[in-house]
Parts: sequence; C-alpha cells; structure tokens
Amino acid sequence: MKKWKWLFIGLLSVNLLLAVIIIGLIFQPADEVTPLKSGEIEGDAELTILAKKEDLNILIDKYLKRELNNQPLNYDITLTDVVQLDGTIEVFGDDIDIRMTFTPEVQDNGDIVLEQETLSIGKIQLPVKTVLRYVNNNFNLPEWVTIDPKSESVYVALQEMELQTDFNVKVEKFDLENDDIRVKLISKKE
Repeated sequence: MKKWKWLFIGLLSVNLLLAVIIIGLIFQPADEVTPLKSGEIEGDAELTILAKKEDLNILIDKYLKRELNNQPLNYDITLTDVVQLDGTIEVFGDDIDIRMTFTPEVQDNGDIVLEQETLSIGKIQLPVKTVLRYVNNNFNLPEWVTIDPKSESVYVALQEMELQTDFNVKVEKFDLENDDIRVKLISKKE
C-alpha cells in the first residue's frame, strides 16, 4: 500500500476515536448529587417582605454580579411566570444559546426546588440530564445552589446563602403567575 493510504487510514482512525470519546463524554451518566437541605431556622425577630418579580429580577442580577466578583456571567436568571435561565455554552468554539425554564416549589424549610419545565439549545434537542450536568460543571453557580441532573431539578438552599447581615432567608410563597412573592428575613440567634 502507498504511504498516503496509510496516512489516510491513520487520520480516519484518529477522527473516529475522537468522535467516540466526545459522544461518550456527552452521554455519560450524571454524578450522584446530594442537595444541601437546610433545617428549620429560628431567630429572635422576623420580617416578612412582599416582592414583585421585577424587583426580584434586579436583586438577583446585582447579587450574582457581586457574589461572582464582577466576573462576566455566561447566564442570566429572569423571573417571568416561571424561573428562566438564559445563557450561552461553547461548542467547538462557537457560542450557542441555551434557555431553560423551571417551576419553583417552596419547601417547608423555606428553600426552593426548581423543577425543569422546558429546555432549548439553539435548535438541538439534547437530554435534559446531559444539559443540567453541563450547566453544573461549566456555569459559575453559588455554593448554595445544587443541580441534580437525575431528578432534573435545582435545589436552592436559601438558608445557606451568605448574607452580609445577621439574617437568614426563608421563602413563604413564590407564586410567579400572580406576582405574589413573600420572603421572611429571620434574625440569627446569638
């Protein structure tokens, strides 16, 4: 056989091997995730705050920028009738738009579980578990946010959120459709 045929077969083999590795990484099983479950909090004084989606969107944006030390965010979180995450992911050097929507559920302890509702990545349909695993590994998320690809949900442990005050946060109601958001600030016991 001529030299160019061997080189062609070698190059073809390398390309096939790379394709198999990339596909294997995309579809590998999700890691086991244990969300931070906060206990019931107690304090000396409580203050209930009523908020609107518009105001909370501003607070979320400011908080993320401050907590991530003004690093460029590759995602935005917006409250509409659902919790919406818009971002970009890099695939083969190109940025592709990603949008995920979640339905929030308030837990008894005041934390929130976001259940996956919809997902779109450009025009590609990928399994939700794969995308959540990618987001978990590649987006700079706060420590108190836990993504569980297996259950297709995000656990937001608000009581674990570090505030610069002596308060803990507990969500009482999170009804986005009716714009009824109630958050309780509880002073920490000394």
